[in-house]
Amino acid sequence: MITYRELESTDDLQKVVEMEMIVWDMEPIMAVPHNFLMALIHAGGVVTGAEENGELVGFGLAFPARLPGGWGLWSHMAGVLPAYQRLGIGVGIKFAQRKWALANGYETIGWTYDPLQRGNANFNMRRLGAFSKLYHVNFYGVMLDSINAGMPSDRLEITWNLNDERVVTVANNEPLPLIVTEFPKEHFLLYTNDNGEPCLGDLSVPLPPLPHFIEIPYHLAALKRDSIDKAKHWQMLLRQAMQTSLSQGSAVADFVTTETRCWYVMK
Repeated sequence: MITYRELESTDDLQKVVEMEMIVWDMEPIMAVPHNFLMALIHAGGVVTGAEENGELVGFGLAFPARLPGGWGLWSHMAGVLPAYQRLGIGVGIKFAQRKWALANGYETIGWTYDPLQRGNANFNMRRLGAFSKLYHVNFYGVMLDSINAGMPSDRLEITWNLNDERVVTVANNEPLPLIVTEFPKEHFLLYTNDNGEPCLGDLSVPLPPLPHFIEIPYHLAALKRDSIDKAKHWQMLLRQAMQTSLSQGSAVADFVTTETRCWYVMK
């Protein structure tokens, strides 16, 4: 059984640092050190641990931050050991953060993620009921860990309004209905053609009415292994489509996955 608790001791925080290096396959210099985690907690943040039989298998860390709507929490990192991934522990960590945030007067949590990652997109939009209105180009600069190396660190900034109806729905373990269920081809700003290549619509003319849709690659890791240049091409097209749509007042509101394709719903 997985349990969740606040981590505060030096020993626990050192285990978090070790886990950072395992989850992201990063060098020690890239990890958030335990003394910074201690300062983060002292200054009003929280480090959440997920445990099985007393052994740490996942963590999340968040600190107070000035978000677009006022003060909230910024969730900087969350990770789960490889052997425990895809078991719902990441969702558990987020909802443990939510419980702590609400108990301590915060109603919003923000963070960033790579918008090309299908699993993360589904996690944020479908499992958590979050949304995004901000796209950042190369947000962290050059990153050398095994997951992010080789590409600009473009990120979507997530807003998780903790009392939003969609968030309450998933917090109560209820299914989250899709915002829309029809996806006309002419409403796709970015899509895969019959040859499996990404195609960008004409962004110089008025965009199709909302909702419209922006596709991402289904298997990013395999794409990067086969051709980092093709992965970068996808990223550049996604950047253009997202920035154009968001600049005209839309929001990344949902995510759709089929057996072979996946896309964002802009609303």
